[in-house]
Amino acid sequence: MKKGMKDNIERKQPSINHVVMHDGIPLFSFLELNINEICNRVCEFCPRAHPEIYPNQNIHMTVEVAENIANQLAALKFKGLVNISGTGEPLLTKHIVEIVKQFGDRDIHTEIVTNGDMLIKKSGPELVKKLYSAGLGQFVVSMYDGPEQVEAFNSLFASCGVDKSLYSLRDRWYDASEDYGLLYTNRAGNIGFEHLSETAKKKLIKSGKSACFYTHYAMMIDWNGDALLCCQDMYNRTIKFGNVTERPILEIWKDSKLMEFRGKLKKGERSLSPCNNCNANGQIFGDNHAKGW
Repeated sequence: MKKGMKDNIERKQPSINHVVMHDGIPLFSFLELNINEICNRVCEFCPRAHPEIYPNQNIHMTVEVAENIANQLAALKFKGLVNISGTGEPLLTKHIVEIVKQFGDRDIHTEIVTNGDMLIKKSGPELVKKLYSAGLGQFVVSMYDGPEQVEAFNSLFASCGVDKSLYSLRDRWYDASEDYGLLYTNRAGNIGFEHLSETAKKKLIKSGKSACFYTHYAMMIDWNGDALLCCQDMYNRTIKFGNVTERPILEIWKDSKLMEFRGKLKKGERSLSPCNNCNANGQIFGDNHAKGW
């Protein structure tokens, strides 16, 4: 495992693995928001590399949807992480500052995962300052070009007066032979077998019966408010458990179908779609939540 990935996992582990019980069940501690469907890069490991499968779309989460989510989290006294990442590049959403502010104003820890390209533009430092002023807790920059980016981003954040504890740099400039420096998966089957690296193909073949805790500790909410199964299925959107603007988040979290997934995945039964075609390691986080369920 690459250093940037390892450091990021270790940083998040205490918060994500902290279990808060709510009405006798473990509340999710990690909520991922997919706020848009557009990216300025085309990475080999991403379904977007195959536009016939997953094309760019200029659609974005509204501030109103973000506010709705933030209000529900505040009502639940949510103390986990809100991760703005998903399928696109978050900083391409022009009202990203307003979205972050909805969570910052409610003292909800919020992180943005970005490729950093928008930060190295002339307006980058101003955007950094605005986001932290809006309440951003952590920038996570995935660097795809090379080691020279480390110094460039350290200098950028230093010039903005940002402490090193408030941003993370992930080394992602590797090729297919090293799984691009990430925990490479087949995205619950969205990336066809023929497009996988050789190491990823081996993982898929060996996946077999393996427990997965994503549904025990995490929620995935799409740009329009739809609640999805997990981050691995965010490209396929095989299953939707309702929309958070129409159905309370807590009700969705206790949905009977989602409970069925949890029960099977906890025992290592990847029999339901799309889990039956997924090679993701779902045990990096969530062991404590799985025990709580």
